[in-house]
Amino acid sequence: MNVIKIGLLYFSCLLLVACHQPKVDPAETSMSPINWQLLTSESQLSFVTTKNKTITEEHTIQFHGGYIDDNRQLIVEADLSSVDTNIEIRDQRLKDLLFQVDEFPMATISSQLDRKLPLVEPFTIEFDLDLHGTKKPMTAIVMLQSVGNKLVVTNFEPVFVHAKDFDLDSGINQLTKIAGLQSIDYSVLVDFKLTFEK
Repeated sequence: MNVIKIGLLYFSCLLLVACHQPKVDPAETSMSPINWQLLTSESQLSFVTTKNKTITEEHTIQFHGGYIDDNRQLIVEADLSSVDTNIEIRDQRLKDLLFQVDEFPMATISSQLDRKLPLVEPFTIEFDLDLHGTKKPMTAIVMLQSVGNKLVVTNFEPVFVHAKDFDLDSGINQLTKIAGLQSIDYSVLVDFKLTFEK
């Protein structure tokens, strides 16, 4: 009889423990891209140029603004007049001869995002780049991180942008001649970090 009582008591204890086990939420592996605003002060855009075939230099451009709306439409604008090459006269030449900022002040990235996007895992995103009056479809491999109330998007691999795709080759030819260089490559490598906040 005592053995039966002890067995029932033991079984009851097991049930109590099982019922009071804390629920552990599975690790967050995706997010819903709705209603985010770009923090320009915490976002970065850089591109690498190559001159005379072997000399590379990194330059930056500031973001003007951006958002992800409630339809998961992503829009980001880069202010081309903010281009910074660490040489003032070269900055002005890029604004006037290459980007022609008086006519084309912004570069715009737009994309229709999926309902769920993976976190901390590289994936491919399709987007349109509107630059110098020409819009082209492109792809990038990116990675997302959720940090508090912020969403950080970075490129996992550099994005290749080809000048001829956006009618920028004429401007590059002018820059090459003015600077007395042998060549400036028509392709640049672009890196970015986009920080959004709810």
